[in-house]
This record gives sequence, C-alpha cells and structure tokens, in this order.
Amino acid sequence: MKKTIILLLAPFALFAQVYMAKIQPYDEFTIYSQASGQIVKLDKSDETKRVSKILIKQDDLLERQKLKLYKLQLKENREKLKLMQGNYAKFLKIRGKSKVDKDEKYYEILDLKIKINSLEISIKELEDTIRKKTIRVTNLYIKEFLVNKGDYVSTGTKLATAYDTTKSKLIVYASEDDYKNIKNKTVLINGKKAIARIEKIDKTLDEEYVSAHKITLVINNHNFGKVLKVEFVK
Repeated sequence: MKKTIILLLAPFALFAQVYMAKIQPYDEFTIYSQASGQIVKLDKSDETKRVSKILIKQDDLLERQKLKLYKLQLKENREKLKLMQGNYAKFLKIRGKSKVDKDEKYYEILDLKIKINSLEISIKELEDTIRKKTIRVTNLYIKEFLVNKGDYVSTGTKLATAYDTTKSKLIVYASEDDYKNIKNKTVLINGKKAIARIEKIDKTLDEEYVSAHKITLVINNHNFGKVLKVEFVK
C-alpha cells in the first residue's frame, strides 16, 4: 500500500530532499512608544495597508512651549555673556582693582557659561522628546494597532505591529546533505530557477528542528501564506 505524507506546518524535507515553505513578509516589527504622552493622531483605517506617513503622534504642546522659552533664554544669555566678557576685559585693565574683585567678575561669567550649557542640554533633550513623539513609517504594512487615539501611553508601550512587505522570504530547515556546499547549489522554486536567492545560512543546528540548518531565502512573490516547493540541486 502506497503511503502519502501531508506536511502542514514544518518545512521539513520530503522525499528526494524536497522542502515545503510558506511565503512570509520579509520582516516583522513591533512599534513601541519612545516617550510618554497622550496619542493625538492615529488612524485605524491604516490597518492592513502599506503606508508611508506619520503613523502615530503624541501630544507635544508642553515640550514645544518649553523649547520656545529655552531658546529665547539661550539667546539672551549668549548676548549677556558676550557683553560681560567685553566688560571683564576692560575691568582687568583698570588699575587698583583687587584680585577679589577680579575673581568675582570671573565667577559671574563662569556661572553664566554653566547656565548656558544647561540650557543647551535641556533644548537637545526637548528636541529629542518631540522627535520621539512623532512616529513616521516608510513602506510598512500595518497589521494592527494596539492602542487608540486618546490613550495615554508610557515609554515602552506596544503601539502597533507591522511588516516589511517590500520583499518576501521563505524559511527552510535543510538536511545535513543539502547544507553541504549549499552556496554552490541552485535553488529551485516549484522546479524553476532564478526565483529565490539564499540570504542567510545558519551554521548551527536548529534547536527546534533537530539535525537541520535554518536557511532564509529571499523571493519576489507577495502571495503571503502560499506554500512553495523548494529544492537545492548541484
């Protein structure tokens, strides 16, 4: 009686070193919040679409107000420093001024420089926070949003899952025989050449699929979920 083997999940070798592999998106992402704040922009209709846009925006009004104030203070303090340095240079030329008086003027300038440095750091931090509150994506397929517009989220909150669908991949767990000299072998997809190329070869044996090497193939086929026949031939 002839036996038939039906492979449903694992892309293991069939007879004559034939493998079955499912077309998958090239990469998968989880988008996390990089700052705390309320979500003020999020369009649920972006789900199950490939988009290039501002995907999520958090409220940054307070940060922008602080940034405007700090930049104004920085400008004023830089002008003040320039004036104080000019006056200090003149002060040093005045005869009869004690070392204490000179040191006092010097430390006033030093304190102002420290204040300016502190403002510069605060401005950079605010600019970084503002940047992190706007999440832009390019050519990403948005699988699902995990939050809603109006939600307050903390740093590290999962916001959405997404895929890179600009390319596709196949994962094959090759036997030891196929693994040998695999770089010199031709990849056949459903019996045809030049459809897929090998991108990654795991030299170590896979922990789940024992005695097999994980091979990642890149393929230009966006029929995600479709199962293809893969062979490695000399």
